[in-house]
Amino acid sequence: MNMNQKIFKYQEHIEFLVGKGCQLPLMYPPDGMRACRFAFADGGHKNHIPQYVSNPKRMLRDIESNKLNISLLALSCFDSPRNAEKFFTNLRKAFKNAASAVGDSLSEGNLRNQDGMKTKTSPNGHFDFYEFECCDLNESFVITKKLIDNEKDRRI
Repeated sequence: MNMNQKIFKYQEHIEFLVGKGCQLPLMYPPDGMRACRFAFADGGHKNHIPQYVSNPKRMLRDIESNKLNISLLALSCFDSPRNAEKFFTNLRKAFKNAASAVGDSLSEGNLRNQDGMKTKTSPNGHFDFYEFECCDLNESFVITKKLIDNEKDRRI
């Protein structure tokens, strides 16, 4: 890594996956763009944690089945609340417990260049965000909307 480059928050994990044949995608500075993520309104949950970090067993299963995905060390983001909500609605149709897994609310914040790097935004507004080691989106992202109303809605 070039000395002028910042270190990613999960650099050791990334290097491990690269050693297993994964490649980092092309990435770009976010330039202060507004972004949306799913989060839990309940303060007891940890928000803004990549899937492989929040669920290390998933990484182990993916190693065993040779289905590693470096994207699971990034944070899943959307370019607008509308795109995030549309994705959330479709996700809940496919996975009844999606809200328990990804969050019950929408959080929003600005992504600064010193926070990390983003992948290209897909047509549905989704992109991955790879945090630098100093980044803590809990400090800059705030819950802006509840996506489900009650516990019953979590399972619909």
